[in-house]
Amino acid sequence: MAGTTARHRGVHEARKAIRRLRAVLELAHARFGRRAQRLDARLKTLAGSLSALRDAHVVVDLAGRLARRATDEEERRRWSAARRRLVVRRQQLLASTLAQDPAFATRLAEVARLETALRRLPWNRLDPEDVRRALARSLRRVERARVSATATAATVEQRHRWRRRLRRLRMQWNALKTLRQREPESDPAVRRLLAWLRRKAPGFRTVSEAVDALGAEQDLGLLRVALEALPESQVRTEALAGLPGPGPGGARSVAPADAAQNT
Repeated sequence: MAGTTARHRGVHEARKAIRRLRAVLELAHARFGRRAQRLDARLKTLAGSLSALRDAHVVVDLAGRLARRATDEEERRRWSAARRRLVVRRQQLLASTLAQDPAFATRLAEVARLETALRRLPWNRLDPEDVRRALARSLRRVERARVSATATAATVEQRHRWRRRLRRLRMQWNALKTLRQREPESDPAVRRLLAWLRRKAPGFRTVSEAVDALGAEQDLGLLRVALEALPESQVRTEALAGLPGPGPGGARSVAPADAAQNT
């Protein structure tokens, strides 16, 4: 079981790594053009092939957290029982996936090909102005998503899109911070980009809080869908009845209202 849990966590970490790669690749979109587009499409496909496994792991983890945070024994029993059912569902999904792609061999081969292709890109030709324009585009996309997601009749998908846009901006911000630390010779240009970003965007902490709040909201939605997919039982009924709401205001209260102004 420990090895299986590690495999599920590995899938989760792989998806996060792919998202980071896509966020950085977007910063170079203007310079690399169609090459970047093709690689991004392949990365998106690879991440999508792991989505169901990632979601299955997330809901197991969330049910476990709800059990640990329970305020009484009955609530703890309810979520522990629900988690056991969700673990079985997760194992079935993993078995089905591995039956189609033993040891993830096909996916790992694609990872190796993508790594080679990404390394061959002329990263040394990337200009700071290319990056600034890409960041400005990210900010505009965040703002458009925010307007839709905070409307009275906003859909789940619109809320999720807002989170994706904010998360990508955070990853791009982090990438610049990391570059500044690891490549001292790039410091002047990166420092100017970070200063520009601080002027144009809400604070990094504000962005992170919005991403986390929207993520918690999305995970609760995934848990509801997963519970509804379970066979009818008392465990399923009790878990659905005890599912917490997103909380007052959700991410609306911490969202950057001016995320794309002056870009």
